[in-house]
Amino acid sequence: MAGYRMLSLMIAMVHLYLAFAAPPPETIALVQAIEQPAPLPGTGLNMSEVIKFRVPNTETIITFKDFGPARLYQTDLSLCVLEGMNDLFTFALKKKGDGLITGDRFETKYGQTGVLIKSYSPPAFSLTTAVAFDALRAISLFSSLYGYYEVEFEVYHRKLGHVGVGWVKFLRR
Repeated sequence: MAGYRMLSLMIAMVHLYLAFAAPPPETIALVQAIEQPAPLPGTGLNMSEVIKFRVPNTETIITFKDFGPARLYQTDLSLCVLEGMNDLFTFALKKKGDGLITGDRFETKYGQTGVLIKSYSPPAFSLTTAVAFDALRAISLFSSLYGYYEVEFEVYHRKLGHVGVGWVKFLRR
C-alpha cells in the first residue's frame, strides 16, 4: 500500500511539473468556422472552432473540436486526468515499457467528468500508452488555457498517423 501511495505521489508531482513547468503549448492552427455561434464564455473561442494542439516536446498532436455547452468542474477534470495518468503509468510498468492499449480503448472517470480515448483505425490499432498519456497531458494543458468544457478530439502522432479519437464529457447522473 505504501508503494502505491508513493507511486501516486510521484505521478501527482509529474502532473504538476508538466502543467506548470513545461513551456507553453504550441498552437499549430486555429481554423474559424464559416458560421459564428456565440463564443464559449471567457475564452473567445466559438463552439464550432477546430484547434490543433501540439503536446510540448512530443510527436503527438491533438485536434480539439465540437465543444459542448457543459462547463466541467476544474477539480474533477484535473483528478480525472491524474487518475488516468496513474492507470497508464501502472500499465506501462507492468508491461515494462510502452505498449498498445489493451481493448483498443482507454477510459478514465472522476466525479462527474469522464475521458475516453479509443483507437481510430482497425485493424492497425496503434494507440499506445505513451500516446494516450500525451493525450491526457494535452487535455490538461488545453483546458487550463481555454477553459474546462466538454470537447471531442482526435489524436495524431507524427510517425504513427491518426491513432485515436475521444471525448471529455460531463457525466450526467
